[in-house]
This record gives sequence, C-alpha cells and structure tokens, in this order.
Amino acid sequence: MIQTLNRQYLKDLLHQKNKHDTGDVIEVLPFLSKRTRAVRGQFNKILGEFVRNICCLQLNNSNLKNKDDLSYEGNELSELIASTIEYENQDDMYDFKRFLDAHLFNEDKINPIHPYLYNYIELEKNLKNEFGKYAVFMNETFVNDNEEIKTVFNNQESEDILTEVILTKLDALKPKKPLKEQQYEPLLPSLSKLFQEDLVYLSKHKDYFLTSFPLITHYYVFMYACQLIFKFEQFTSADFNEIQPLYFGLDGESLNKRRNAADGVENFKYIKEKSENLFPHIHTISQLNHNSIHQNNLKEEEQTLPFIPYGELYSLIKEQGEEYEKNFLVELKQWIKDYSTWAKVNVVDNSTNIPEAFEVLHSCLTKGMSQGVIEKYGGNIEDLGANQFIKSRGSLGQVFNLKQDFLLILTAVSVKDKRIPLNDLFIEFEKRGVALDMHSKKEVITLFNNLNIIDKKSDSGDAQYVKPIL
Repeated sequence: MIQTLNRQYLKDLLHQKNKHDTGDVIEVLPFLSKRTRAVRGQFNKILGEFVRNICCLQLNNSNLKNKDDLSYEGNELSELIASTIEYENQDDMYDFKRFLDAHLFNEDKINPIHPYLYNYIELEKNLKNEFGKYAVFMNETFVNDNEEIKTVFNNQESEDILTEVILTKLDALKPKKPLKEQQYEPLLPSLSKLFQEDLVYLSKHKDYFLTSFPLITHYYVFMYACQLIFKFEQFTSADFNEIQPLYFGLDGESLNKRRNAADGVENFKYIKEKSENLFPHIHTISQLNHNSIHQNNLKEEEQTLPFIPYGELYSLIKEQGEEYEKNFLVELKQWIKDYSTWAKVNVVDNSTNIPEAFEVLHSCLTKGMSQGVIEKYGGNIEDLGANQFIKSRGSLGQVFNLKQDFLLILTAVSVKDKRIPLNDLFIEFEKRGVALDMHSKKEVITLFNNLNIIDKKSDSGDAQYVKPIL
C-alpha cells in the first residue's frame, strides 16, 4: 500500500503531547489560544517591531542611556541626538533637548515624524511574545522582502533640516540576522499584493503616509484574518486567489436588520459565528499536510511542512494518480477512527470521497477540542478589529464598520493619481474586501459631493468620476 497520510506521526504527536499540536506544519496566524485581548486598541504598538523586521534591524540599547543616567528629565533618544552637537553653552544643549522632547515625543512615546523613526518605536516587554508574533506574521505575509517597502523605512533622507539632523544623529540600531526559516505561510497573494501597492503609493505622500500607515496596515491584517475564516468554511471549493467582499456599514449611518451589513453571510455576524471553527480548521489542515507528498519534497535544510488549504491539497492528491487518491482516502478514514478513539468522540463517517472526509475530520476535531480554547482562539478576530472596524449596533449586534478617516484612505489608494469612474471605485473597494450596499453607496456619494471630490458630468452613475485625494 502506498504511504499517504502519516498516521503514525500524528498518533505519536497526540499521545506524546496529550494535546492538539500542529506538528511540523508552518503557522498561518499569530493568534494565541489563551486570548489575552492585548491587541484590542493597541495595534499600533506592533508597528515598530514590524518595521524593524522589514529592515532587518534591532534596537541597539547599548547606545542609549538609562533614565537614571540622563542629565535631565527627558528621553534617551533626545539625549543621544543632542550629545552629538556642539553648543556655545550648557543652556543651549538643555533647551535643544527640551525641544526634541516636545517635537519627537508624546508622553514619552515617539512621534514618528519620518518613516525611518518607526524603527525606534520600542515594544514593551510584556507584549513582546504576542506582538512579536504579529510583527513576524505581518512581515512574512504582507511584505515578503518587497524592496520598495524596505526603502520606505530604511531611507533617512528628509526635506527639512531639523528632521535631517535628527535622522543623521540617531545611532541606536544594528543589523539583525533574518530568521533561518519562514514562520508563517502566506495564503492570500492578491491581498498581500494590494497591501504592497497601496503602501508604496501612500509613501510618495509623506505627511499623509505618516497618518495612514498605521490604519491601513491594521485594516489589511484584520481583513486577512476575516478572509481566512470565510475561506476555510468553504473547504475544497475555496479560491484563495480571490478576495470575498464583506459588507460594511458606514460609521454614521442608520442600519436595520434587512441591510447586507446585518443580514446574510457576507458580514461580521457570519465571521464571528464561524470564528469558532478557525482553530479546528487550522489543526485539521495541519494534520492533513503531514503526508508523503510534502515530506518527499522537503529539502534537507527545511524543517517545516507547508500549510496547504483543503482545495489545493486535494488537487495535489489527485495529481498523484488514482491509486494514491484511493489510498489517501483509506488512510484518512482510518485516521478519523484513530483520532475519535483518542479524543473519545463519536462522529458518524459516511464519507465516500476525500472532500467529504475532510469535513468529517474537521467535525471530529471540533468535538474533540476544548470548547474554551476554540472560543478564545476565534475571539482574537474580535479583539483585532475592535473599536476600529467593528461596531456594536444594538439589537443588530456587531457589524463591520467603516469610519470616515479610513474611507478616505481607502479612496485614496483606490483612485491613486488619475480620476476613475464612481462605479470603478466601489469595485476597487471590493478588491480590498469592502462591500457596500446601495444605501451605503448613496451615503458615500453624498459625502464625496460635500468634499468636492466627484466630477459630475450627468446624473448617470457611469458619468461620475472620483478625483484623486492626494
């Protein structure tokens, strides 16, 4: 019999650890099963570590003085900059330090007046584990060694003398060795590509970039996780090359239960409901990827197996031939029995093909896992979008929410430098995961008319154009 699914490894993994483990398969999300809620309202604290990962840099704390060693009550970066400049008297140095504190910092938190300064936003020690995972995930999933984005945060050039002085005098970074092996599997290439295009475009408008970079990055990370929840639920029919538009409501508009943002499956209500399946899906797919196809193709220096979702994995299995497919189904059905015995669950397996068996295995894991862990892991999606992209609407529950500041950022990156037809704008929104029903679209048109960013040639929607914002 042809070896297909590595049942012995999976069985040993369960018995040795006596808990669910993804084994040798690469991760796909930075979520923790204990759900700390730390990311709720604190996403921007990840950005410094994220940017340092992009630039392969780390803070060189040996070049910074401790608070107790400072010559005045201020910030160590201000001290570092000021100490490299000559002054006529000590008072001038003291005044310059005070000025730097006011210009560069807000309550001891760095104010990134230039993209390069994101490298200096330090990550708090108590957040390093969880937020460090997010930073690695964001770099590997969205940036992926994009040289243009690296240049945005590595470039120390400035148009004003003061910022140039600050950037050239700062010397508290040192190179960091890249990770030996990739930690996260990128699954949505079209979304990652759009993030790169949008970020590079925004970087050409410095002042706007500094205010929009945190928000658009936050959005893409949140939408990525929402898309995975939606795609995993589709099992073998999911297309990871296409983004599923999800319905948002505008922050200031009234909604009712018949609106798309509150009804149907393409909204946050559905995502929240299915978020509890996320943990079982990840473990189901991880188990399925412990197979001979991947292990035979593993390079000598590699230690992790790829995370291949249901549909793509099924295609790979079929490519091996009819006999392999038949044997894989036999092994998979046997593994369902093995797992059911270990987890002490009873799931009826009437599967006659591999896609059906995938769903049975997922049901087994869902029953065999701690409900508390499942809920906590899925709850990370709510924490990630809270207060920004999710809003509670009373009896309607929570919905995807589009605030005006992000609506304008979304418009800026969708239109870019040449005006586009209004209908095309909404298509660009949908490419980025944002769908609006007719009521919301009318609200957007009213807002854009008030902001004078619509060229109206006639009453026809096709004859209306949205002008560039930047």
